[in-house]
Amino acid sequence: MFASRRISTPIVGKREMALSRMRTAAGIISRCGATSVEITQVLGGYGAGTFHLYAYFQSMEHSMEVSNNLMNDVAFAKLAEERELTPSAHVTGPELARILAGEPNPNNTAAMVREYVMPRENLSKAADMVPGIQDMLKGHDVNITMWVPVIAEDMKRVLVVYAAPDMKTLGKGTDEVGMTEKFQKMLVDASKLGTLDRSFGMVEIK
Repeated sequence: MFASRRISTPIVGKREMALSRMRTAAGIISRCGATSVEITQVLGGYGAGTFHLYAYFQSMEHSMEVSNNLMNDVAFAKLAEERELTPSAHVTGPELARILAGEPNPNNTAAMVREYVMPRENLSKAADMVPGIQDMLKGHDVNITMWVPVIAEDMKRVLVVYAAPDMKTLGKGTDEVGMTEKFQKMLVDASKLGTLDRSFGMVEIK
């Protein structure tokens, strides 16, 4: 699985316009063939207050096919023109990543993302840790996925995503699992593979 991300940082006083345009973009990307799309708002941590638009694809070929469709889409071109004439946000992306380990749950709406700077030679060892972490989270309705960039400004990052049906479930899982000695030891082991330097929490919005 592959996923693209566009980040919108609203201009003060233009939040609703920025969100409306992101919803329009999501609809166009979906119509152009993405497997699924979702919009999230970052509530805290790195990029707090920004909106993220994620689109998912079955393969690299699929992602490029959708990208080509967007380049030839009249509505998408019109949206870009509107943004140029009347800016409402600073938009960056898309960047593209592939899943390295784990399996996303489409029913989850809340996530905590932890970004590691990691040498590529450590990726396989990091991926091997995911099943053990998922086992620790068993019974808490929290799942973990690991993503690596394919087309991005910073290719040295690994994104670890802890996701749950809602923020309360995610918080409870953190309390009951994330604070345990076993989990904290795992974090120490992970720190030997890469450096954790960013983290943020986000929720899906409709």
